[in-house]
Amino acid sequence: MGDTTIRLSDDAKERLRLVKREGESYDDVIMRLTAKDKWAGFGALADGDKETRSGLAKTREKLREGMDDDIETMGK
Repeated sequence: MGDTTIRLSDDAKERLRLVKREGESYDDVIMRLTAKDKWAGFGALADGDKETRSGLAKTREKLREGMDDDIETMGK
């Protein structure tokens, strides 16, 4: 595996530093934040199982559908 140097603004580096966990390298942070699973690196779901995340996604979708119905009803 080779290494590549990339340039970051001070602001970008500060953002990475803010989400960097103890013992993580900047490479680790970038890999975690760009994982295919959008919940992989964030908050309470960071280390949760995929079933929990899937359940939350379904709940979020139902809530959105309900809001769409409410908006439609208000427009009548």
